[in-house]
Amino acid sequence: MTEKKSNADIAVVGAGIVGLATALTLQQDGHRVTLLDPRDPGMGTSFGNAGAIVTGGIAPVAMPGLWRKLPAMLGDPDSYLSVRWSYLPRLLPWLWQFFRAGTAANVERIAREMVPLVFPAFEAHQALMRRHGIEGIVRQVGWLKVYDQAGFAGTAADRDVMCRHGARFDELDADELRQLEPGLNRRYTHAIFQPDSAFVSTPLQLSQAYAEAIRRGGGVFKKALVQRIEIGSDRKPVVVTESGSTRYDRVVVATGAWSKQLAAMLGARVPLDTERGYHLYLQRESGPGIGRPTLIGDHGFVLCPMADGIRLTFGVELAGVDAPADFRRIRRMVPRAREALPGLSGEPRREWLGYRPSLPDSKPVIGPAPASDRVLFAFGHGHLGLTLSAITGRCVADLIAGRAPPVPLAPFAATRF
Repeated sequence: MTEKKSNADIAVVGAGIVGLATALTLQQDGHRVTLLDPRDPGMGTSFGNAGAIVTGGIAPVAMPGLWRKLPAMLGDPDSYLSVRWSYLPRLLPWLWQFFRAGTAANVERIAREMVPLVFPAFEAHQALMRRHGIEGIVRQVGWLKVYDQAGFAGTAADRDVMCRHGARFDELDADELRQLEPGLNRRYTHAIFQPDSAFVSTPLQLSQAYAEAIRRGGGVFKKALVQRIEIGSDRKPVVVTESGSTRYDRVVVATGAWSKQLAAMLGARVPLDTERGYHLYLQRESGPGIGRPTLIGDHGFVLCPMADGIRLTFGVELAGVDAPADFRRIRRMVPRAREALPGLSGEPRREWLGYRPSLPDSKPVIGPAPASDRVLFAFGHGHLGLTLSAITGRCVADLIAGRAPPVPLAPFAATRF
């Protein structure tokens, strides 16, 4: 590929972690960058994640046989999966493609396609942080999942996928788990530990650090809601907000769960929906805590040792972006969190709801819009938005520069559906 001239005027629509990492990478290439978002940088879905950069997350959410478990899961008021029944008619096309992605052959293909995107994800963050002197925010402490005997046996399919595709992980017995995390309840006797993964104890701090680096480099933030993106007579994209229209050389759409409408305007019919996730905070009053984000496998929640308390994240709720929040399920997890990590006490504080932008095959959309290669898509990262943000930015910057991206991007095209 022939590298194209830099110093373009580029609008990045969306100032979550994906948009911020992409804008910063584009700025490094010499482009003039403007970010547009109705919220402050990092204050949307990026604010409330589990803080994990998971370098082994290659398997799709849909796995063989999951459809058989669905009725029991939906009938269980404490299941991590819930559906607002009024939303089900709109959700059915997404669910159909979701279960198709979960066949054995498709799981293998998806994992294979995700490997070159996921494995170097932390290195991409490290390179971005080194370039801009960002230190002390991200620590390589690993990603832990803990189980009892029966729960661990149920992870065999996931472990097999990781093994076949070279994802590094360790299987821990009870003694090894106790040495790593002595504060956890002793009923957890097995664990999967991914030591190459990293942790951000304040995700907003990383977003703000990237935003500040963009500002230092001359980037501009505009608090604006983008209503539409048009292609002008000169083939340049025009971004329309409530305050007017602006023409750019390039536009990147990184609006997360709100990307579907903009993508449709640009010729892409993507089956994007939302896996709503909840979090709340607990305080540790006594005993050892935990040193890394830890999935409690029998209940499906994650305990995260954030800078200001233990963040409990839980739930995949399929209800779109407009339904009101329902914190009842995550509140029922509080006694179980205290059981999993003795020493937690007090009433939960700061409840929060976020919107994971999810595609049925658990892969993001990265690449040009069908209507114009001057518009690039970077959305749909599901549970891996923080993980994949920096590598996504690198891919987008390479496409704009005419360089070969580090990842084969055909599997992530908007036209794959």
